[in-house]
Amino acid sequence: MFGRDHGQLSSAGKKWPVIAIAGLTLLASQAFADPQSEISAYRKSHGLPAVTVDAKLTELARQQANAMAEQRSMNHNVYASFRSRTASYGAASAAENLAMGTRTFGDTFTIWKSSSGHNANLLKANVTRIGLASASSQGTTYWALILAAPPEPKQRNVKVLSIFPFVMLIRSP
Repeated sequence: MFGRDHGQLSSAGKKWPVIAIAGLTLLASQAFADPQSEISAYRKSHGLPAVTVDAKLTELARQQANAMAEQRSMNHNVYASFRSRTASYGAASAAENLAMGTRTFGDTFTIWKSSSGHNANLLKANVTRIGLASASSQGTTYWALILAAPPEPKQRNVKVLSIFPFVMLIRSP
């Protein structure tokens, strides 16, 4: 999802999966499975549903993270306004958490949980989809997390002309 399994490394009798993400090789412990699992576990501990990774939200987060890295600015509007960026997704509810300067998702997630506004976004009751991305520039990493409710289904433009069926009364002799 966020990386590709490249085998295992053994150390002190434990096997650790080796994951390559954007050219970086990381060791992943089972206690830190992936961002989706971490966010889902946190939400579940607060009685909320898990999240799933959404490809469209991930692309929107990637565009935002890249724009912040290119501009070297952590700003919700550096690429475009949040509302305009997420309009094509079609969700009734969406939120965005940004961060810069942390090197790992774990460090970033810890900061978001300790910030009241970011934490409120993580714990929005109706969000069940996420997109997460990071980008680096001159040694600084920029993070973008978009959380959203599922897209609303497209509604057909149907007009109801009457709720009463045509009734014909006939009198017989």
